[in-house]
Amino acid sequence: MRAVNQPVSWWGWHWSPPVPLSIIEIINRGSMSPRLAALFWLGLQRGASLMIAADAPTAGKTAILTALLAFAPAQSVAYFTRGLGESFDLPPLNDSYSTYILVNEMTDHLPVYTWGQYARRTFELLAQGYSLGTTTHADTVAGVLNILENDLRIPRHHIAHLTFVATIYLGHRNGRVLRRMNEVAFLQPDGAAASDLRLSTIATWDPQDDSFRVLESPEQVAALAAWAGMPADALLAELARREEFLRQLQREGVRDRRAVQEAVFSYEQGISLEGRPPHPASGRSRGRPASRRRPSAPGR
Repeated sequence: MRAVNQPVSWWGWHWSPPVPLSIIEIINRGSMSPRLAALFWLGLQRGASLMIAADAPTAGKTAILTALLAFAPAQSVAYFTRGLGESFDLPPLNDSYSTYILVNEMTDHLPVYTWGQYARRTFELLAQGYSLGTTTHADTVAGVLNILENDLRIPRHHIAHLTFVATIYLGHRNGRVLRRMNEVAFLQPDGAAASDLRLSTIATWDPQDDSFRVLESPEQVAALAAWAGMPADALLAELARREEFLRQLQREGVRDRRAVQEAVFSYEQGISLEGRPPHPASGRSRGRPASRRRPSAPGR
């Protein structure tokens, strides 16, 4: 992902920004499973938008968002918003790659965060074809929708273009901090009612056995496959391949952020860790031409 401008307070109000984590480090800490990470990978390869929410601060919203952005194709464009006074001087849309609007946080807590008219404008652009990556404060998907629809007065048909809404649970177990991707919802416009949206929960965390349930019903698979433009069996096969690839990185101890990014890039080019194609060409993202190098976005 290449940035067209510089981020401002991407990590919020910190005296010094934290060291970004790779998606393998996040998986190793139990925050999500390889299968759930593979699901986000499939989505981001196709320009999916994503909002990550947690009610408590320091839950890992920006850390997880930043790690997941490494799954976006290298030719994707990132535009960082700056909060109050944002001009949205975005590059024009291009059919060959996705342009992401990256909003550090959608709250009114700091001037560098996005709220009010700036949030509404962000979702107008989302409905026009831009992609979005952002965070907010809420502990449920319903809470996120309440903020967007009632507090910010964003139309539901604009919210419908926010592909994934994910919440993080922050708690303690056996004296240790526990961060888990608690719920992931898949949103899309309602074809029967242009002014509404359809929502389905496609992943959940079970606190009893500390496990994740991902795409467990045929209806969930069918909905995501239709959005991705893939047959359901092809989507499940590609999901399994990417899940196994992430598990392979875990087994081999590949967790450095740069090394993980290079491995993901190699996978998309059809190169395995040993130099052999790990998957058939049919599972790759849409072909998009390479572009001139620009400043990298966080996590890329």
